Amino acid sequence: MSETVETAIVEPGGWLAEFQRGRCAGDMALTTYQGLLADEIVLPQSAADNADPSVLVLASSTWTDAMVEQLLYIHGEFAPESSFSFFAHDYLVQAMAGGHGAYFARRRNNELALKCAAQGLKSMLADPHLEIFNLGARLHRLPPPGARKLAVQKGYRNVETAIRDLDKRLAELEAREPLMARHKTWLKSLRKVQFVPDAEMTKHMGRLVQPNKLRPQRKAEMDRLREEKERTDPAFQAARALCEMAGLKFGGLRVMGASRLREVWPEGPDVQAFGFRVETDKGPRAALFYIEGAIFKKRLAVLIEQGNPLPLGSLSPSEAEYAAILSG
Repeated sequence: MSETVETAIVEPGGWLAEFQRGRCAGDMALTTYQGLLADEIVLPQSAADNADPSVLVLASSTWTDAMVEQLLYIHGEFAPESSFSFFAHDYLVQAMAGGHGAYFARRRNNELALKCAAQGLKSMLADPHLEIFNLGARLHRLPPPGARKLAVQKGYRNVETAIRDLDKRLAELEAREPLMARHKTWLKSLRKVQFVPDAEMTKHMGRLVQPNKLRPQRKAEMDRLREEKERTDPAFQAARALCEMAGLKFGGLRVMGASRLREVWPEGPDVQAFGFRVETDKGPRAALFYIEGAIFKKRLAVLIEQGNPLPLGSLSPSEAEYAAILSG
């Protein structure tokens, strides 16, 4: 009598594919997961050859962004390592610029972003970075009593002290062991990464339009959702109002993320800000949201043109509007 050995079938795309299949409701094209369609990452040879590792890491993020924003794939339908790279870099940039508090305020409800960031750090064998990330995630996602208990268990007085120390630990870790170099090495080690002459990037991107059969429907749905968001989202409303003050025609909005205000507006106060790139009929501008004052806090938004020392427009969002803008 022979025995039958059952072999587990692993879905192409690994846990990200399983995650998306379980999460996507399928009630519209944007929430329909089609499976892994394009398991490749194409990057410019010049980025691989550049001595600055950030050039290749940014090229990888640009590839991911194009797959989502231009070709309208959803994460898990293209190479999962592309998503891991994107969100690991997203964590590093936002946490270094604005601290873990700002990063998790924006990402803590985005389970896909958090899982991909953690998987990216794990795949790169960036264990010290992953340890800091995981503790920050737990502190921000646990209910307040659980977060306080965890902070005390880790030797901190409270959650706020723990978060400030994570910022310090990350800065010290980056000073002695920058993640960028490890990130570049990891990307170059992936068999599915293909380096091509820069001039061929457009051709490869165009080739990947065909596998995504839902692209036309997704584009129609995205256009409808974008129109609705522009009518109701506080960030769009604020940006539009700032453009009207400046006599500019509003053309769109894109998140830049957290940074020091003076990195974008050198003449501004030395505070933390959250920025958006605002498209206008006169070219791009920056909408910056920040808080002045320690006790009597004043929430402000300004529209900045590069090279102009004075804001083109300014307004004061309410506390609820400001919170919605930063978490949206």
